[in-house]
Amino acid sequence: MRKNTDLMSYDEVFKQVLPPLTGPISVDDLITQILTLRPTTAKKPRVAVRAQLRERTRRGELVFLDSKTILPGRLAMQGVRFAVPLERREVKRGALLISSAFPIFLRSEISLEEVQLQDESGRPLPVKIVTWKKNIETLFGPAKIEYWAFELSDWFRAHHIRRGDYVLVTVEDWERGHFRLEHETARQRKRHQKEIDAKNQELADLLFDQLEAARNESIYVSKALPTVFARMSDPRGYPGDHWLLVITADPRMRATGSFIHYADWSSPLDNILKGIYKEEAPPSAEVALSPEESRRVYRFKTALKYRKGLWRRIEIQGGQTLADFDYILRVAFEHDHGDHLSGFWKRVRRGKSRRYREIDLGSINPLGEGSAADLSVAGLQLQPGDELKYVYDFGDWIEHLITLEETVEPEKDAKYPRIVAQNRPCYSYCESCKAEGRKTVATWICLDCTNHEQRKVLVCEDCLAKYHEDHYAEELLY
Repeated sequence: MRKNTDLMSYDEVFKQVLPPLTGPISVDDLITQILTLRPTTAKKPRVAVRAQLRERTRRGELVFLDSKTILPGRLAMQGVRFAVPLERREVKRGALLISSAFPIFLRSEISLEEVQLQDESGRPLPVKIVTWKKNIETLFGPAKIEYWAFELSDWFRAHHIRRGDYVLVTVEDWERGHFRLEHETARQRKRHQKEIDAKNQELADLLFDQLEAARNESIYVSKALPTVFARMSDPRGYPGDHWLLVITADPRMRATGSFIHYADWSSPLDNILKGIYKEEAPPSAEVALSPEESRRVYRFKTALKYRKGLWRRIEIQGGQTLADFDYILRVAFEHDHGDHLSGFWKRVRRGKSRRYREIDLGSINPLGEGSAADLSVAGLQLQPGDELKYVYDFGDWIEHLITLEETVEPEKDAKYPRIVAQNRPCYSYCESCKAEGRKTVATWICLDCTNHEQRKVLVCEDCLAKYHEDHYAEELLY
């Protein structure tokens, strides 16, 4: 066995193991091959190799077809076809913009000078790399950016390419950056619209499935696209639209640089700017309700997130608003009506996992106003089992979990919203009264004494006034 200092690096091992592969291989078999070339005395050697496999899927070098089967990225991308709609400036200058046509398809390890573009017959085309400059406005003032493009003026002229036409691209060799180009007029492509729509939908659904299954609420494009092409029914047939256009047209997702996110995602910079300019979340589009939907009663169970045994059952009608819901929640949990913002989020289960993402519905101020105030309960389109998050006081962040139990017919003469049930109280008792031999329910916690003594100091109303008059205290909720 080689000494540790002589061990092959993982990069060296993968360069030996992957090139001979001509199709899918089981994950276990691939790990065995890797450990044969790079043995280790680690307690769990296969775990370390799996981490290396995951890292290479992020770069597109490997693609998981399922949890037990893997495929080299070069095979997943081999023969894949995609369509590039030509912009006016591209037609005018006889060039293909690299940033709009080739993201992900061009590996970062390949220099632009190494890329080979071929004509319909597979013959290399003369290509010149050019840059275009454009002045733009940014948050920090005007700036000049450069775009790189493949200059193909002879090929453009030979095909009489016009604005609105397409270039159909086939990946001939993904590892070396070889691509075959075909020209298609807008009229020719329009004849395939039904096929294009089906391809676009399949691509979008597969991407969204990956997003739903991801640990975080985003996925690497470099990992997602090869995986999708490997799983598509016919990625080498007539191409649908470019993946960037497919995501742009899909209301569920958005692409930002190297990532694909949910459509309602916002960047840290977006959140900072919202704070600077005091912007609230945009109100969700209100849904027109029928009389039946408006009168229908929604029965929710609401519990404190960190005290699930403290809950209230609340009924509210579909036509009532989140401002009404906020009011009854403040009553139910004895929150101050004259102070602090509150907010609602819709919790959406991600695929079949136990993970949720949270859609910001907006906030409500103590006056019952705000971006979420006028949203109707029925307009949220909740089904039994669906969940909301409610936060009172964005400083203390008192979080509640709201679950829709069922919808029922309204009771005659009942006034909504209303509290219809609550947890059985589990009382604590006043320690001052206990010391005097009496048993009195504690109604306050003295926060000053609690912090000083590093334990909960619970007292009744009388003892609060008698022993803690100048202390900061908070009323207990049962």
